[in-house]
Amino acid sequence: MKKLKKIHAMLYAIEQDPAIVKTILMKYIFFIDLIHHNQRGGLLFDSTYIRMPNGPVDGEALTLASETNRYFSVRQERKNYTSRSKTYTPHSFRAKVPCDLSLFSPYEQGLMAMVLASLKGRQARTVSNLTHELRLWKEFSDGDTIPLDYFNLTDNEIALLERNGLHVDGFQRTFCRTMMGIAQENADAIHPLNAARVAAVEQVLDDLIRRYPLPALEMFYDAYLAWDDAFRSALRVDPRRAPRLTATCCDAVCYVSSAAYAGEGQSAGVRAYCEEIEDEFNAVAVDLVREEPFAVEMTAGDLLDRTMRLSRSLAREMPSSGRR
Repeated sequence: MKKLKKIHAMLYAIEQDPAIVKTILMKYIFFIDLIHHNQRGGLLFDSTYIRMPNGPVDGEALTLASETNRYFSVRQERKNYTSRSKTYTPHSFRAKVPCDLSLFSPYEQGLMAMVLASLKGRQARTVSNLTHELRLWKEFSDGDTIPLDYFNLTDNEIALLERNGLHVDGFQRTFCRTMMGIAQENADAIHPLNAARVAAVEQVLDDLIRRYPLPALEMFYDAYLAWDDAFRSALRVDPRRAPRLTATCCDAVCYVSSAAYAGEGQSAGVRAYCEEIEDEFNAVAVDLVREEPFAVEMTAGDLLDRTMRLSRSLAREMPSSGRR
């Protein structure tokens, strides 16, 4: 599936930019993986990158882009910039099958569109030079395999990419990297979780609500609170459901954040998406409540929990100016 998604991501770029050249196509794949790793904690295409003179390259993508295959044709032409310049051989591409966008989540589609828009029309040398500013290129030699740890961008590297139209940082980066680890850790623990462990996780959840970037992601706020309710219920009833629940929210947060960055955060399509995701999280919460054993006695912890749930419910019903 990872390879198939990589192929169709390349097809998407070829369809959207028929004039795309090989170097830009390779950097397009690289930047998608780089940003996905920093937002979601893993490479989208599960690639291995080699340090090359013109920047990091995924060997599998390079092979695909070097000769005609069942997915797209590759043509090479010898050209000169001027009569006195050196001859160079550019590659041009033509899709043989249509890109299948159904392979990608809304977030992944938005990520591909954002990266392609930032690279489209730029000279290959300019884009290559941008990758040369990253530690993952500067600290290795040609032919070296780049360790995954070096895909973790520094603040300066994030600022550099942001200046070049590549949106990396924001609440989504903090949320996904924090909660995916917590979700998996608790899913793997012996159930039921003890009260202290649940309280520690809920402290993280409360902090994330306080840090939620209103009004930048106002459109997603109700859906986010619905996820929060469902996650807290999962902690008590079935922590094994937390990773999938959180992965869905990560995709959604990243998608809406990218849409907001592109100036589409208030569009009808994004609004409908947020409502659909909110309904999905609410359905999970209701399902979990049905699974929760009935407790005859109410402890102080139970009362606090119900009070917090009521507070979150009221927050969803308040006007946006009254939130936070």
